[in-house]
Amino acid sequence: MTQLKSRLMTFLMFLVPLLMAPGYANAQQPSEAEIKEMIQEQFERMYQKGVDDLESRIVVTGGVKPFAVVTDTGDKTKTIRIKQIEEMPADVALEVLRRSLIALLKKGKIGATAVFYTTANPNKESEADRVLVVEMEHIFGPTLAQLVPFTIDEGKALFGEQVVVEMENKIFNINVDEEPAE
Repeated sequence: MTQLKSRLMTFLMFLVPLLMAPGYANAQQPSEAEIKEMIQEQFERMYQKGVDDLESRIVVTGGVKPFAVVTDTGDKTKTIRIKQIEEMPADVALEVLRRSLIALLKKGKIGATAVFYTTANPNKESEADRVLVVEMEHIFGPTLAQLVPFTIDEGKALFGEQVVVEMENKIFNINVDEEPAE
């Protein structure tokens, strides 16, 4: 798991600057470099908290039901788990979680999200039959998904090589000026 954390941190150091749109530098706003650093730190904190939270669960059950780690508007990181999700099919649970995060976003409660879930490995040539997916989004624009194949062997999760890709916004694709969801 430490290897998994280390790979993401290295990747984020190089990816976040590439994803940031220029134009934030202004005397009254933080510089572009400060914004990039803030985003990277928030992604790292959310990822670390999520991995710490799922580490024991993934070994016991062979996967995890969708949950999120968010950074709120006060720059505090917290885990969001919806109790009812544990009883839902995974695809329904993921949609419910995303809609709940959108509702929080519309209310101005969050600025960054990391959604964690496991699914069947789409790469049929891989030895790993499952994949850990971490979808990270930030209100300032950067989005990425990390896919890490894994197997459970003798009570331990063994992770393969990660693949990191840009993705479409799933949470921050709404007009924040719309009325908040009830």
